Amino acid sequence: MESTQVVQVLRDRGYRVTPQRIEVINIVLEKLAKREHPTFNDILNEVKQKMPSISASTVYSILRLLEDSGLVVSFEHNGRTYYDSVSPHINVVCVNSDKVIDIVDDSIVNLLRERGVQPLAITVKALCAGQ
Repeated sequence: MESTQVVQVLRDRGYRVTPQRIEVINIVLEKLAKREHPTFNDILNEVKQKMPSISASTVYSILRLLEDSGLVVSFEHNGRTYYDSVSPHINVVCVNSDKVIDIVDDSIVNLLRERGVQPLAITVKALCAGQ
């Protein structure tokens, strides 16, 4: 999804599109396009480089809005919140390195759907070789 699409979704839902929201949206989408899984702190630190006066609560509120609007999903690991795209895939959290690996496996997603489950996020914690 592109930032213009996200902005339009927010406008359609009656939200104001502020410079702070646009900056957070751009950072999140840029990281997700690279298949990264940014944490709240990753996003906050990057936003603060461009907007030093932005507060942590503002960034948190924007991320919450994006999640509540179905534009991103989040998952927790070791006290950190990671943000991710809404496209169905599996996040493998390597507990021995805290690395997150995306696995796109339509057979697993389809198996869940056949059983009446519409996956929003699938997270698997695992020991990963070579990590």
